[in-house]
Amino acid sequence: MGVKQGRRDLSGSKVVVIGGGNVAVDSAITARRLGAGEVTMVCLESREEMPALEREIKEAIEENVKLMTSWGPSRIISSEARVVSLELKRCASVFDENRKFCPQFDESTRRTLDADMIILAVGQRPELSYVSPELETVIGRIRVDSSTQATNIRGIFAGGDNTSGPATVIEALAAGRRAAASINCFLKDLDTKTDIENENRALRLLGFDPSCFEKSSRTNMPCRPIIERNPDSEDSLGFSSSEIESEAKRCFNCGCVAVNPSDVAPALIALDARIKTTKRTVKAESFFMAGRKGSTVLEEGELVTEIEIPRLRPGTRQGYRKFRIRQSIDFPIVSLASVFVMNGDEIEDARLVIGAAAPVPLRLVPVEDFLKGKKISEQMAGEAAEIAVRQATPLRKNDYKIKVTKALVRDAVFELL
Repeated sequence: MGVKQGRRDLSGSKVVVIGGGNVAVDSAITARRLGAGEVTMVCLESREEMPALEREIKEAIEENVKLMTSWGPSRIISSEARVVSLELKRCASVFDENRKFCPQFDESTRRTLDADMIILAVGQRPELSYVSPELETVIGRIRVDSSTQATNIRGIFAGGDNTSGPATVIEALAAGRRAAASINCFLKDLDTKTDIENENRALRLLGFDPSCFEKSSRTNMPCRPIIERNPDSEDSLGFSSSEIESEAKRCFNCGCVAVNPSDVAPALIALDARIKTTKRTVKAESFFMAGRKGSTVLEEGELVTEIEIPRLRPGTRQGYRKFRIRQSIDFPIVSLASVFVMNGDEIEDARLVIGAAAPVPLRLVPVEDFLKGKKISEQMAGEAAEIAVRQATPLRKNDYKIKVTKALVRDAVFELL
């Protein structure tokens, strides 16, 4: 393997890396790719206790990195200002009975490794000299609320290794996402004039892909052959578009299963109403929307003062159907609010909203799109009913709601004749 200009040539060298984490593994692999003839990783932990990811360790072994587990450095032996060898002593245990780091050594069991270079990769700690002394820390890390990443100082959030200790990039990204959501909420509290319509996109109900229930195996990411691996390119070749799509379809949204039983909400959304308060005007579809850590909550002193309903267009027919098992005042099992604009026996426009079937009133947009421009027939009404439940996945013992929804949609359309 060639060596780029300015890069150290380790051809034939014996390199010892001290540490058992991911950084140590990366250092060992890089040394091999720079030409080191022999690379040995030395760590206090046993093979099972090593903090490095298992796939990283396996990759190191594939590239002929030697592992010496349960050994710790005793002293570095040098001659004429050059490293000659590393003396090791056996590590009997790494943690105490409370799983706190407290290595114990067998001083009588030692051995020596020849070495031309020793790389220390035994840990890291954050540089916190720049932060306020009022910021709470624990074991040299910033203390945060694990659900919001908020520190003890209002308006300051933290994440990543600064708070968790050595972890993965994915864990750092997750902390960043939690912090971003919390910062957004914090800033919204500062600016109470935020219009909920600006948040509508973020608060929309997440989609559900029923194909996630199909049995599938994890997609294995292809890697470069060992002989082609080098420090200048990624080992993993990435997924193709089809593989990404296949992997994404293995996930599904397991969100809140509570439902909104309101009769008013579906009707106002179907009518495209706007709700006026003492501080703002909000479309009904946004007003009744809810999402993760978000919903329409009136501010202190804010009152609903008026509901605006657009003037109905000529040929408009509206209805509200409610399936229930007791008196009319009872919560619906499923409800359907519908507004149709007719042009003879053809549907020019439609808005359909079901209630009590999701955490929020749910517009049947695919059904609306299907109906536009269609002439009414029994067959067409049945097709609309099937489209209404195409992406629906009922809870256990709740599949009767599928049949109820189909019946409500079919009747609403067919009765236009």
